[in-house]
Amino acid sequence: MEDLTEKAPVPDHIPDHLVVDYNRFNAQELRRSPHRNVHNLYQTLPPVFWTPRNGGHWLVARSSAAMKMLKRPDLFSSNPKHTKMMQRSPRTNPNQYDPPEHTEMRSIIDPFFDRAAMPEMEPSVRAHAIGLIEDVMHRGEVEFLSEIAQRYPVEIFLTMAGAPLSDRDRLLRHVEGYTRAAALSDRLAALRALADDLRGYLDERLGAPREDILSAVAHGTFQGRPLSEDEKLGMAALLFLGGLDTVAAMLSFIMAHLALNQDSYRRLVAEPEILPRAVHELIRAHGVAGMERAAAQDTEFEGVFFKKGDWIVFTTQTYGLDNPRLDDPLKVDFDRKMSPHTMFGAGAHRCIGSHLANMEITIFLEEWTRRFAGFSIRDDAEPETFSGPVWSPVAVPLRWRPEDLRQNTAT
Repeated sequence: MEDLTEKAPVPDHIPDHLVVDYNRFNAQELRRSPHRNVHNLYQTLPPVFWTPRNGGHWLVARSSAAMKMLKRPDLFSSNPKHTKMMQRSPRTNPNQYDPPEHTEMRSIIDPFFDRAAMPEMEPSVRAHAIGLIEDVMHRGEVEFLSEIAQRYPVEIFLTMAGAPLSDRDRLLRHVEGYTRAAALSDRLAALRALADDLRGYLDERLGAPREDILSAVAHGTFQGRPLSEDEKLGMAALLFLGGLDTVAAMLSFIMAHLALNQDSYRRLVAEPEILPRAVHELIRAHGVAGMERAAAQDTEFEGVFFKKGDWIVFTTQTYGLDNPRLDDPLKVDFDRKMSPHTMFGAGAHRCIGSHLANMEITIFLEEWTRRFAGFSIRDDAEPETFSGPVWSPVAVPLRWRPEDLRQNTAT
């Protein structure tokens, strides 16, 4: 099991110059402004290094190395059979499968998240954003993470899944237990608790299917047979882990950034036509979810020798700031020509919910900028951060004055 206090022994095949005592759960660089601070630290370290913390693993610090590795599932596999550190029950899928199995698994749920499905969802997403914003706009303040971010995308996803909104808080506790806990044993326990909750939903759909994601999972097939119970639970659990946490975290980082960079925010108010480009740029700079792989065989890659079974962690959260194709990638620049980024992953395993996430963030900022000429964050300080498999602010306390409300608000 992972232990934050004990160091794992360094395997014989790892040279001393690639060993760095770095803890991806409690390093001081993670406490505030983690994207910038961790990126700056990584510039001083090898592109790929091994840390004895948290069970002992490789950490891919630079985006150029990561992109090459993520395109080689034959060498760097998502299959948990290669290392016990990636094994969990239920096995989450399709992300813990390699192509072609991954592709077939993913096809069960693809139609709900395809770009073509977004226009039909847009009116309900917009109505939800407007309702949450207008509930708080005359209060003068809001704790954005808990009062808006953990309601807006979460409730949209629960509606897509056909899960009761009254179950939101309990499901969020399970999800945060997985994404926030430092100890592997605690994360696995939270995943099992989430799966136990989802079992009831899936059993319901078997007898009475609906037009929702959970019904698609409950009646899904793989390699010519119905999904097993564990496969159904693993797919449902992964959907809820993504739907209940990642967009909430990313939107909270973005709102904190805009509160601390008022010139940028005022441009969005004055030039709404730049919003699609601005959202792309804001997402690039505020990734939240990491990735993991295991060495499927002994191999030398990019000058590093990996032994079969080595656990490899990718801090995808920082790769947007390490893009060699961009001038000054640390700068959030709304005039920058849009270029590909890896905040939703890369290759076959690109996040299935990326189109939905982009739409949710864009619509929310459209409606927020229509109602607020400006706003700030308490103490004008970067919020503290939770680290772990998913990064998130601890809290985002926003405030505004009566004169910050726009008089031409369209309701």
